[in-house]
Amino acid sequence: LIYDEECVFADPFVSFAGRDRFVDNLANLGSFITNYSARMLDYTSDGNEIKTRVMVKLELNLPWKPVLAWPWGVRYVIDPETNLVTLHEESWDIEAWEGVKQIFRAPTTQIKA
Repeated sequence: LIYDEECVFADPFVSFAGRDRFVDNLANLGSFITNYSARMLDYTSDGNEIKTRVMVKLELNLPWKPVLAWPWGVRYVIDPETNLVTLHEESWDIEAWEGVKQIFRAPTTQIKA
């Protein structure tokens, strides 16, 4: 595992500590996301910090099959002694409310197979 047991996970809506909770959250999303794509846009590394930016598209398991799509950034802070991630901080290139609105409309993009 790359995450410290007490790693802090944050996104535009919530922040919490604990690797196990993060793993549980991902497992719960499994049946809700029916298709996805991710394409690396860029990344930087500066000492114990790595920043990534990825174009993410997620098709949701709802009758109208909405697709959430926006550039998604993650800042990772790594403990130099353990080499484990102690902070996983997500950011979006859109306002959080704009992302939520994508759930309630017909998709404007597709996920290529």
